[in-house]
Amino acid sequence: MDMIKKIALTASTMLFVLTQIFSLYVIFTGHRQKIKLIESYGEKILSTSISDFSSKLFKMNYENNMQDRVVTYYFRENMPEGSALYKGKEELYNSTPYDFEVDKVKFYENSSRPVCRQEKISDTYLLVLISKQELGRIGEKSQSYVFLYVIDITYIFKESAALAFREILISVFASLTLALLLIFLIKKITRPLQAVNEAQRQLIGSMSHELKTPLTAMKGYSETLLNVKLSREQEGKALDYINRESGRLSRLTEKMMELTSLYEPECRIVTKKIAIETLFMAVEENVTYRLEEKHIKLKREGNYKGQEKELDADLATSFLINLINNSIMASEPGSHIYLGADEQSLWVRDEGCGIPPQEVDKVRKAFYRVDKSRSRKSGNMGLGLALCEQIAAVHHASMKIESQVGKGTKISWMEKGE
Repeated sequence: MDMIKKIALTASTMLFVLTQIFSLYVIFTGHRQKIKLIESYGEKILSTSISDFSSKLFKMNYENNMQDRVVTYYFRENMPEGSALYKGKEELYNSTPYDFEVDKVKFYENSSRPVCRQEKISDTYLLVLISKQELGRIGEKSQSYVFLYVIDITYIFKESAALAFREILISVFASLTLALLLIFLIKKITRPLQAVNEAQRQLIGSMSHELKTPLTAMKGYSETLLNVKLSREQEGKALDYINRESGRLSRLTEKMMELTSLYEPECRIVTKKIAIETLFMAVEENVTYRLEEKHIKLKREGNYKGQEKELDADLATSFLINLINNSIMASEPGSHIYLGADEQSLWVRDEGCGIPPQEVDKVRKAFYRVDKSRSRKSGNMGLGLALCEQIAAVHHASMKIESQVGKGTKISWMEKGE
């Protein structure tokens, strides 16, 4: 998985998790708010009922010692359904189907508000409001009574569960939609960045590839100068070659700094007329060392004599050198490589192993190698043909590949219109 997919996946996962958390928070908050409203409503009912109950008891003419049956009677007549009356731990009246341990309820002194608590009995959720009151005649010892009012809130929990399920389904669908949209947007935004990154990668690889070729030739000549006794003429020729190649290397290094433009549609290069024979001589001098090392001969062919072409000399030289180097790797010792040209094209042809038909289009891609083991041993990074195609493209030409397995390959620079 590439970096873009990782970023998109991470962002989508975070978005999905945050959406679920937010949905559950909204559901939980709504659930608590409903219970708070019911609690407030229940407190009002209980407080009003207790006030009415106490008022009636106060107005009645009862005996010195208040009879529980009288209190129970007025409680039953004045209190709402679902309430209960206790004297201490003793249950006097209960219109609820639930039992409670009243002695475990913590009452706070000087608190006029009922105590509220939630309880769960089997699958039933209850909101229980309890109030402790002192009843009795003025000036006489009062007796403590506990008032209890139960509200069934099971439906809220059931509705909340159903709502949570619906909300989660909706949020999952919304999250997945947003995630797909996010992936699409990230890919769309980062596609130009990927193109730039790929261009930079190819540039760096191309630079390494192009610098290696003249350096190899220069190294070969320098080793010859160090280890082989040559005539003055031969030494001068070798030194002259090293000097020329170092100059070309310097120019090529500068050219590589501009190679980024090869991957841009607006790329412009400065060309001038160059004789094909001059171009061929520059190429042959560069590859002589490698050809001799592999015991391969380079021959010219085609109608190239007297021909001139409008080219960037250094880029055209690199084009042909890259093709010859590829042919050297594909050819056996004792075979031939042909360097040719005519009015409309330049080409390099070999008698090597050839390219399988299914690989012909793939070899144009940067870093693609047909024989990976051989390429790795030779240091080939699979950049040569990709670079050649770009060089041809900026000259408004195309690169044509013709190959047969076991017979050889011909790669041509075709002028526009061919």
